[in-house]
Amino acid sequence: MDHEELLQLSRQLSPADVCAQLLALSVVEYSYTPSSKITLELSDAEGKLTDTGRGMRLTPDKGDALAHAERALTGFYPCIPSNPEFDAILRELAWGERGSPGPSVANFACCSFEFTSMRDGEVWSQSYSYGTPSGPAVTLGLTKMTGTVIDFKTIEPIKHAVVATLVEALRSRIQGLSIVLRSHGRSQ
Repeated sequence: MDHEELLQLSRQLSPADVCAQLLALSVVEYSYTPSSKITLELSDAEGKLTDTGRGMRLTPDKGDALAHAERALTGFYPCIPSNPEFDAILRELAWGERGSPGPSVANFACCSFEFTSMRDGEVWSQSYSYGTPSGPAVTLGLTKMTGTVIDFKTIEPIKHAVVATLVEALRSRIQGLSIVLRSHGRSQ
């Protein structure tokens, strides 16, 4: 899948689909770190997804000038669960038969997307608008925590009932999965 295909796919996403793509990424992380907790807070056209997984490196890979997370957030970067059962559930509920396109599709669909990662004792953040970074990743400080926080804004209101149905389906199909959903200013 090339950049243009990712852009086309992102244009087909509803705000609830954006939430589904992002939740699927946190579920992939849960497949590797089952102690990970997921929280999704929604208002009309804004959301905040937090997980306590491993976090993503915002520094470049060795020999690369582009930050690891920026590469994942701006290109095709499939996120594969640790087992085929999770993959089948996520294909059915969020991704479709094509499978994981990675985080860039949701990023391209959002007018505002701030990705914060806690990993290796550091907190890093980078902001985007429709998949374009507003600048390089910046360090925000030190931490003993791990995980990611994604603050995002969609151009239309998020249908909270659709997202709640997905959250319930994920919880019922994946044993031990903890997703807390908080809705403010409920959009139907």
